[in-house]
Amino acid sequence: MKIFALLNKARILLWVFLLIAVGCLVGFQVMAKLRQAEANLRSLEVSELPVYPVETEKLTAGSWETWRSYYGQAKSAHTQNITTFEREIVNTVTVDIGSPVKKGQTVITLQVADRGAKVQAGRTTYEETKLTYNRLKQLHSKGGISQSEVDAAYAALKSAEASMRSSQSTLQRTALKASIDGIVSARNVEPGEVAEAGSVLLSIVDPKEIEAELMVSKKDIAKINKNTRIDIIVDGVTSSGWVKRTSPEAQSGSGLYTVVVGLPETSGIFPGTYLEGRFMVNKENNVIIIPSNIVMYRGNKQSVYIVENNKAKLVEITTGEGGDGRVVVTSGLKPGDELITSGNRVLYDGVDVNIINS
Repeated sequence: MKIFALLNKARILLWVFLLIAVGCLVGFQVMAKLRQAEANLRSLEVSELPVYPVETEKLTAGSWETWRSYYGQAKSAHTQNITTFEREIVNTVTVDIGSPVKKGQTVITLQVADRGAKVQAGRTTYEETKLTYNRLKQLHSKGGISQSEVDAAYAALKSAEASMRSSQSTLQRTALKASIDGIVSARNVEPGEVAEAGSVLLSIVDPKEIEAELMVSKKDIAKINKNTRIDIIVDGVTSSGWVKRTSPEAQSGSGLYTVVVGLPETSGIFPGTYLEGRFMVNKENNVIIIPSNIVMYRGNKQSVYIVENNKAKLVEITTGEGGDGRVVVTSGLKPGDELITSGNRVLYDGVDVNIINS
């Protein structure tokens, strides 16, 4: 009986062992199937991830020039405005607008009748005063008069001489002359008209040396000197200029500073022409320059994409000066970075990219 009980017990244990073995085998098979399914799923997910085509540019350090445009008007470096010393009637005007003139040439004459009479009267007074002085001087030498009377006569003589010379000078000013070689640019009086004292009767300009006055802002005036490069632009034509002088004081009201720029004779620019002056106010070396249209703005932050390990990487940057479709990057990028220049608008950080540069 004991042997039979032991056999039954062994039989039961065997069946239990077999059941456990079968269960383990089934479990291993199920786990293998699950792992395979998971691997297949991951493979499927990887195969379904998008790969975006992009164009890139390998960044290198370069130089950047900052140019600023200001505007002004051309004028002759040498001009003369002819005026009269006193209110007088114009006798003749010998030139017209556009007439060439030479230095010392008489261009306007004023009436001389009254002035001639004054000169004659002054000369007569001087001669009479001189005779009186000489007579009193002789009397003093003989003891006939005091020294103080001689001194008073001498003072009267000097006063008469000064008055005579003044009237002679006034008479000379009836012939108004050109003080420079040039061309008449304005004529504001005709014969028979009254010329008011101090009013401009004629203007003469020297066309051989033309300059321009440009008004420059406070932020740039300290950067402009005689070594500053300048482009002068008139009607789309560019010529080179140079700084002749700058004003140390801003104009009242505008707060702008005057910069006088010399223009070459070959520029063909005439006095009165309005023009644009482009000043190179700064130059930076070893800077990163990128296309400005690829910079993305999110709030106050700026960013671009670069390629790193065949994936797009979003990089935050800061920018400085810019123009003509380019901008200087002051932080965030370095030489050697592969900048994404096309296709960046559909990217996100970490996505796979395919470089298709031509």
